[in-house]
Amino acid sequence: MLSVAKIQRRNAWRYYIRGVAFGDGRRPVGQSLENAQEQAGLPPGRWLGRGLRALGLTEGGQVSERQLELLFGEGRHPEADRIERGLLDEDVDAATARRLTVLGQPIEKIEARKQTPLLGMDFTFRPQASLVVLWALGDAATRRVIDRAHERAIATALRWLEDEVAETRWASGRGRAKTPALVVAAFRHVDNRDGLPLLHEHCLILNRVQRLGADGGPVWSALDTYRLYQNVVAAGTLYTLAMTTEVCETLGLATVPREVTPGLRPVMEIAGVPEDLITWSASRRQRIEDALEVLTDQYVKDHGHLPGERGRHQLGWWAAQETRPAKK
Repeated sequence: MLSVAKIQRRNAWRYYIRGVAFGDGRRPVGQSLENAQEQAGLPPGRWLGRGLRALGLTEGGQVSERQLELLFGEGRHPEADRIERGLLDEDVDAATARRLTVLGQPIEKIEARKQTPLLGMDFTFRPQASLVVLWALGDAATRRVIDRAHERAIATALRWLEDEVAETRWASGRGRAKTPALVVAAFRHVDNRDGLPLLHEHCLILNRVQRLGADGGPVWSALDTYRLYQNVVAAGTLYTLAMTTEVCETLGLATVPREVTPGLRPVMEIAGVPEDLITWSASRRQRIEDALEVLTDQYVKDHGHLPGERGRHQLGWWAAQETRPAKK
């Protein structure tokens, strides 16, 4: 399953540093990100995507707080501080040195046009409720299998987005090109805002990708985020299918359909996991479904028909926002 949120405001990186990069708690002022992650029992963020090579980063490498700030807070190279110092040592003036670390169009220029810069998108992957129950209550071997399948399924979905979906655009959309190389910072979480077990991964996709410029050299441009939105349902389905298939084949399990919302496609749950445990694991999901029912009724009144799959996904996002408890 996959949900999407925008990383839009210039200070949005602060939210991800304080409330995503190390879980859903509150990070004490002055505590380093690495110490906060260790105290929360969470692994450090890791870099994913083929676009890392252009930035000199390594897939699977650790995401630092400063790198996150530079990329998703300022739209600059994750090693901008080092690059800027080197340019200054070569007697390049300060303004030029800073400008040469910017990826694509500077945020200041976008804001000068009274527009809100879109710095990235948060793709959050999570398994269905029965797999969460197995992961939370199973033995260590079961948990390792599910963790590994979760990571591989995310990699599969991201590769598909790179190969089949990702495009860049420039000149107000008049220029377009395929761009099979995303830059992603991934952060693992193990519970939800209610404190219940919930394995999920925040994958922050940078809204900057490389393409060939008019002179044949590499330049940075924005992603076509509309294409990403169009394919959210497909990417989420691919993740779920890949993860469920690997877990079932490795552990010798089977799946059964479970109707969540009448009239819509059932969710394939792991056979043998009791319904009361699935309901317990999906308590927040039930609140979202209740809110979604109200939003769907209003949609029908406004448009005269039920929403399609993409429309329902958008309504689901609004329902999730309306029912989110405050972070503790």
